[in-house]
Amino acid sequence: MENNILYAQSGGPTAVINSSAYGVFKRALKCDAIDNCYAGCNGIEGILKGDFVKIDGIDKVSLLLQTPGAAFGSCRHNLKDFNEDESEYLKIVDIFKRFNIRYFLYNGGNDSMETVLKLSQYFKKINFPCSVLGIPKTIDNDLMETDHTPGYGSASKFIANTVAEIVYDAKSYFKGRVNIIEIMGRDTGWLTLSSALASKVGYGPDLIYVPEFEFDIENFRKRVNEIYSEKKHCFVAVSEGIKDKDGNFVSALSSTDSFGHSQLGGVSQFLASYLTNCGYKTRGIELSLPQRAAAHFISETDSEEAVKCGSEAVDFLLEGETGKMVSIERKSVDKYSVKFSLADITKVGGKIKYVSEEFYDKEKCFVTDKYFSYASPLIEGECKIKYRDGIVDFFSLENLEK
Repeated sequence: MENNILYAQSGGPTAVINSSAYGVFKRALKCDAIDNCYAGCNGIEGILKGDFVKIDGIDKVSLLLQTPGAAFGSCRHNLKDFNEDESEYLKIVDIFKRFNIRYFLYNGGNDSMETVLKLSQYFKKINFPCSVLGIPKTIDNDLMETDHTPGYGSASKFIANTVAEIVYDAKSYFKGRVNIIEIMGRDTGWLTLSSALASKVGYGPDLIYVPEFEFDIENFRKRVNEIYSEKKHCFVAVSEGIKDKDGNFVSALSSTDSFGHSQLGGVSQFLASYLTNCGYKTRGIELSLPQRAAAHFISETDSEEAVKCGSEAVDFLLEGETGKMVSIERKSVDKYSVKFSLADITKVGGKIKYVSEEFYDKEKCFVTDKYFSYASPLIEGECKIKYRDGIVDFFSLENLEK
């Protein structure tokens, strides 16, 4: 009987999720204990259909290292509790038997780690010989039990550089605007904190607001007024999910739909409109999807660690590990270095790592020095990107036969 490995992706993509896939394939293809290597298309949804592609050569997938998005397709599919509904689990077991899958790696965030937990528990219950591990992924950096997540470094590099460019451009005018830069982060502010890294070259934001700490709009106006009165400019970085003292999304305060439900909208536009009514010239800027899809801003550190998460996951599987997630541990503070270990999946799935006062000064509405020490190494280094006709060259699934 063959011993085959299956890799799949799930949830929101990052600029380096495919680097983890590359790490899996590179290690698996060299391993005598693994006969065939497959990638599932569109996560669990594709697996339920047996929609796999065979990976039979590392050269065919080399462009994964500079390809953003989920190259093999993603999904947001929640497996039900197998004690309540076993039907999908039975389908997965049947398909795994058909393809002789003995090792399964699922690359994703919180929800994906819950899938790893459910499958590993079910396989153990029925004594099915398949090991399951999770590979971390999310630009939000909100997974528990890991120092940081692959994807965060590259998103942070894009944000920091883009903020620096915006600030430099806006300072061309002696008397400028209040620029409000909206950054992804509905529940956590890790991404928004990264805007402060632009301060290292002198072009960072004046104020930073994140969901973990109450947003007071009147205090916000006063802080903006103080800064603008002194500098004739003001730059604000704000998470899309900032909330008021009652826990309501600030952007939702602007409108409701026909059913009376709050509409999040764009918080930057809402705050810009508010300040315009207060007499300021403003501009609301939403960074949007490029935060996770900017391949030309991939951090070398992030890429290398994403690859390593993939290759280490294969080795952990071969050692008999299951029901866990690959974790990144920081070995040293003075000189950045990491090691890779395993985290208990029950401490990861469905849980969120929030920004604390260790990294955010709520009085100054800015990051602490400790955040600079934490995040600066994650954006270091640039990858050599291959271009075709002036455009970044991406991996194409069409090059592989299903």
